[in-house]
Amino acid sequence: MAPVLGRAPCARQAVAERFGGADVGRRGARPLPGVASYAACNSAIEGLGRALAIDLAPRRVNTVSPGTIDSPLWRGRPAAAREAAYAGFAAISTLGRVGTVEEVADAVVFLMGNGFMSGTTLFADGGYTLR
Repeated sequence: MAPVLGRAPCARQAVAERFGGADVGRRGARPLPGVASYAACNSAIEGLGRALAIDLAPRRVNTVSPGTIDSPLWRGRPAAAREAAYAGFAAISTLGRVGTVEEVADAVVFLMGNGFMSGTTLFADGGYTLR
């Protein structure tokens, strides 16, 4: 288990509260036109994760790259903007829908439980990076 987040139920709570609407790395893996600086920042996060995995070994460091997630962050935006964003993401992901906070939390819990993964980015993005 990772010492920062604690046990699995705590990880799910932390991810839900802290990263519920995050769009962390997928734009770095598959950038869209007009978002070069955003893609660079997201790619840097993945690179930092890999470098920390080396520097902090044998401690494990991984990153999670969520797609668009139905979360309190998005629910706080105007309904029309939110629904347009959801539809746009659904159209360019292989699963054809946005993700849930629970699905991202499951990805984090998986990485915490797998003691042989380090320096990895796990794309919980509904197949966005494949298209």
